[in-house]
Amino acid sequence: MPKLIKLLESTKDIDIAMECVPMLCVHSVGLVKFFNWAINQDQMTRLLLAIERDWKSLKLQRDIKLLSQFTDRGRKINSIYATAMYGILVVYLLSPGIPKILDIILPLNQSRPRVFLYQTEYFCDQNEYYVHILIHAYVTVPLSVTVLVYFDNLFAIFINHTCGMCEVLKNYLEDIGADDADILERIKMCANLQTNIIEFISDLESAYTIALLVIVGLNMMVVTTTGMMAVIKVNEPSEVIRYTTFNSGTIFHLFWSSWQGHNLIVQSETVFTSVYQNNWYRIPCKYQKMLLPLMMRSLTPCQITAGKLYVMSMNSFGGAMRMTLSFLTLLLSVR
Repeated sequence: MPKLIKLLESTKDIDIAMECVPMLCVHSVGLVKFFNWAINQDQMTRLLLAIERDWKSLKLQRDIKLLSQFTDRGRKINSIYATAMYGILVVYLLSPGIPKILDIILPLNQSRPRVFLYQTEYFCDQNEYYVHILIHAYVTVPLSVTVLVYFDNLFAIFINHTCGMCEVLKNYLEDIGADDADILERIKMCANLQTNIIEFISDLESAYTIALLVIVGLNMMVVTTTGMMAVIKVNEPSEVIRYTTFNSGTIFHLFWSSWQGHNLIVQSETVFTSVYQNNWYRIPCKYQKMLLPLMMRSLTPCQITAGKLYVMSMNSFGGAMRMTLSFLTLLLSVR
């Protein structure tokens, strides 16, 4: 609330107003993720139950081991992501101490002005209550980042599970015609498995698409404003570090979400190639025709979108960064 009040009070001072935007966006992203989970609780529960169903449906040790590998890899990557985000957070939280360090290393005739983590309005002397305001910031900012990391990791769990099931399906498709096993039953099993994967992705898309659209938009807004403020305050080292750190964390957050969607696209594309790379020519013609629906359904890679406008992929991430930098350049030129 103090940040919002400061923003409303600073409508005539564009620089102060832009300083209020990044942290408001961070808190907004956290709220969007939380309320998205609350609103789509039934769909989230259905996704978690589908994961449980898939684990129970795997009978072969090969399949269980394969899915476990994807799960373990996802757990390690999630840990790296959380560590990186909290590392960036620590650097950002330490930025108010930079003037104190500079006063010791490069002292001036007077102490350097205090640095606040972000612009606020508490209707009091903020220099007098500097420590209290800083403590409040040290509580609320990590809380929002924790919400971001938690729900990002949950999203990654869904994606990694889908990628693992795609790999299981790929192996079954490649086995068709490799031995004398019941071909009809194997094709039916592949069709059912593919249906479950497509339904899972459809539920995932439905649960996240609107929230992702808002999140992508807020991320691009933060990258633009923090980049602009870093350029404006280029002669103030503590401010440059603060905004650069904020900017890096935001870009990494958008990169992470886009990369998860990119992994899904790449993994789902392997399903299509596995259909025609198996020994289909060794099975009877009537069974060969049954492979056509499997191939047709896998022609289009599975993907997650942000409001049907932004495909979560590395190509889209690159396009978003180019657009953001172009807009930043435009703002700096007309300022």
